Amino acid sequence: MDMAGKAAAVVLLVAVLILAVLAGGCGESGRNNGSPTVTSSPVKTPGDDSAPGGEAVVDVFFIKGESAFPVSRTVDRAGPEAALRKLLEGPDEEEVREGIGTAIPEGTRLISYSASGGKALADFSGELRSYGGGAAMVEAITRQIDETITSNDQSISSVEITVEGVSAEEALQP
Repeated sequence: MDMAGKAAAVVLLVAVLILAVLAGGCGESGRNNGSPTVTSSPVKTPGDDSAPGGEAVVDVFFIKGESAFPVSRTVDRAGPEAALRKLLEGPDEEEVREGIGTAIPEGTRLISYSASGGKALADFSGELRSYGGGAAMVEAITRQIDETITSNDQSISSVEITVEGVSAEEALQP
């Protein structure tokens, strides 16, 4: 593919992601907002997958093409918090070679995670703000976090994302 073809492909991808954001609506991130570009794996409750040696398996969601893409990770203890910590580590080298990436900026840390009454609250460090801008990037970041949390705990029906205590709607401006 020549440079013009690559540029056209990038423009098309950005346009599709923007349309997905517009179709999905604004506001608090939720599991089922109607975006057609997100894949999902079966939902789990914390601790229902185990691996050899007493470890557990969680799903984390990266980006492949224009979709959120589930990848399994082994953790000491199952659940959304462990999954988020694995998500922030990013894809491994083999996954990157397969075209799997992340919209979450390197160095982002999970400050806190809590869940109550079907609602999860995940607070991240300020590095999350260094995503480079754009509505499509904000949508990709929130999708990765939302899908990672809800796929690892079926009792979670909504996710609130904050950056150093500030709502994602305010902290992650396109």
